[in-house]
Amino acid sequence: MIDKIKKTLIILFTLLPSLIILKLFHAGFISTLEVNAKLHATIIVNQIDSILSYGEQSNQRVLNLSADNSHCEQIYQKIRRSVLRTPYVRTTNLAQDNTIFCTSFWGPAQFNYDQTKYVDGKLLLMPGSRIKQKQPLIVVRTMKGKRVALSGIDTRYIKPLFSNSKSNSFIVSLAVGNAWITDHNVLTYNNPNKSLLDIQLVKSERYPFTVYSGLNSRSLWLTFWSQECFYIIVILITQVFFSLFCWWLLHRPRSLYLELERAIKNREFVPYAQPIVNATTKELVGIEILMRWEHPVQGLVRPDLFIPQAENSGLIIPMTHLILKETAKQLRLYKHSLPDPFHVGVNIAPQHCNSTVLSQECHSFIDEVSDGKIILVLELTEREALEVSDFTQRLFQQLKGLGCKIAIDDFGTGHSSLVNLQQIDLNYLKIDQIFVKNIGIDSTSEHLIETTVEMAKRLSLSLIAEGVETEAQAEYLQQQGVDFLQGFLFSKPIPLGDFLQNQALNVDIPVGK
Repeated sequence: MIDKIKKTLIILFTLLPSLIILKLFHAGFISTLEVNAKLHATIIVNQIDSILSYGEQSNQRVLNLSADNSHCEQIYQKIRRSVLRTPYVRTTNLAQDNTIFCTSFWGPAQFNYDQTKYVDGKLLLMPGSRIKQKQPLIVVRTMKGKRVALSGIDTRYIKPLFSNSKSNSFIVSLAVGNAWITDHNVLTYNNPNKSLLDIQLVKSERYPFTVYSGLNSRSLWLTFWSQECFYIIVILITQVFFSLFCWWLLHRPRSLYLELERAIKNREFVPYAQPIVNATTKELVGIEILMRWEHPVQGLVRPDLFIPQAENSGLIIPMTHLILKETAKQLRLYKHSLPDPFHVGVNIAPQHCNSTVLSQECHSFIDEVSDGKIILVLELTEREALEVSDFTQRLFQQLKGLGCKIAIDDFGTGHSSLVNLQQIDLNYLKIDQIFVKNIGIDSTSEHLIETTVEMAKRLSLSLIAEGVETEAQAEYLQQQGVDFLQGFLFSKPIPLGDFLQNQALNVDIPVGK
């Protein structure tokens, strides 16, 4: 489960750069869309301003023609010629007192008009006129004295401006008051921009109208993809290669020595505890400290995968130092809840016996714990042969002087010899689990156990049996005279902190395999 979580975190971490890049790219794309939409609207406003200015020019000329209060019969021909020479203007009319009395199309006329409908008194968007009832018209109103000139401009001249924007995915509309002209040149009194995205508006500074420009799309992300798919694909492909590269870096074969050095520096080796019980009463008498590697990627690493390499390289010494230091630190906090005496077994390799460092570390351990009931048991592993020398004997004497006890771990499976039993002042022998698991199955294993028990009694050594998993094994070992038992029957190894907390709360260690 931890591995899956870590792998998920690695994947998310490697994906994060592409997500940030895509988000920034998308934000820049939207910003560009807004600028372009605003620019399109501004250009169209300027063009419409130019078109409407022709209507205002026509109005001024007609008002000048009627400045001397001439009657329509006298001037309408001049008005017609003026309109014909003016681009975009369909017709220009003269009005006074809410009545149109002269037109460039019909000449003298009598039509009512409502000046209150004109936005700011200047513009009116109409659905049609008497000439073309279904063709929207923008009327430009200019007033001089009591007379008013009204020039009608067909919106079909504006429609091409809207159509040119469609190539850029923008839909443009024109609003005059509460009336709108859509991109299809249809007049409506309902806002046609509701379905558009990222709407930008620009108001004319000369006339009371507004141009709206919006994106014709269901989603800004879809538009982003449709217009920038090439670059998005490039980013995603680059991210895939980046993720694969990171994955390779994390999982590539590396020197185990370098990994162990890194792990020591990062304090990734932690103490686990497995209880040791009295074979007769089944009461807790101590624990064995087992080293575990909490790898940041691989999770919890089994000791058989790194301990042999650590011993061969000499890194087992600083690793053991870390374990001793952390064990003492945790024991000091919970020593009041432990039985008296309480044995704490820690594995040491033959390499530890070649210098005085072990003696110094044991002294530091005892000072840190500062409790006489906690007895440090050094369990000598036998994966490599121990050469007993004068220095080694003096070292063990120093350790015994500190109050430590000495045990041979996995007796009978490594490089132990009867000479070592004679030359080292031992306290315990630990029977390896390979013999224990064959109890009741292999008579040879039982004979070896019986022989070991008899030898230990003659040498006044206590016996600890490892790997006890069944009640039948425990009963047999107790009957043979084994003093202490250790194995899954009583508890699996658990983090030392959890074990100590359980003890403090008087919680039984769970039994299980």
